[in-house]
Amino acid sequence: MKQFLLLLILCPIRIWAQTDTLTPIRRDNLKLIESDLLPAYNGRYGRNVRTQYTYDGLDVRRTKDLGQYIFASGDPDAIREFNSYISSRKTGGWLIASGLLSAIVGVAIMSSNSPGSNGKFTKVQPCPPGYLCSGTLTVTDTEKQNAYASGGVTLLVGSVMAGIGWGLNMPGNHVRRSVQYYNRALKQRGISWQLTPYSSISNSGVGLVGRF
Repeated sequence: MKQFLLLLILCPIRIWAQTDTLTPIRRDNLKLIESDLLPAYNGRYGRNVRTQYTYDGLDVRRTKDLGQYIFASGDPDAIREFNSYISSRKTGGWLIASGLLSAIVGVAIMSSNSPGSNGKFTKVQPCPPGYLCSGTLTVTDTEKQNAYASGGVTLLVGSVMAGIGWGLNMPGNHVRRSVQYYNRALKQRGISWQLTPYSSISNSGVGLVGRF
């Protein structure tokens, strides 16, 4: 049992901290990222809302998928904010994994050191010399009681860690600002002027061509 718990602590679940792989796309093909507030149905209609991002008229299912557009834009402010979100997401993943494992360890400790049917931590030991008892004596099992309490603390700490990790894993201000910088960069791109050579029957020279 102890070896199993040690294995859980030393080998956290990798899925919570997996590396995000983003496929880059061409900057010339980028479009604006739009967002909308939608009700979150968590048992209470209309009490909570969530942000739904859309790209080219389609919903973006995973917020981290916005990175392929933001990185392709080349805007340093948008990229910085999105990298901050990715860092928070990875930290949150490790906190969730560690918190869940701590909670499991806490539950295991509490289960193996639970009180008796009467709700008390007692044990039976031989009657010590000088005591008037019939062979055995029921006393408070402080070792088991302390172990049960430590298991409860471990469970509580694990739950708090998982809760903090869940908060860090959710899209927040970093994603919102990243999208704002991204859209601003696309809107400010405007016309890109470049010099290109041209020729005709009568003359040759340099022409000014505008890219939109």
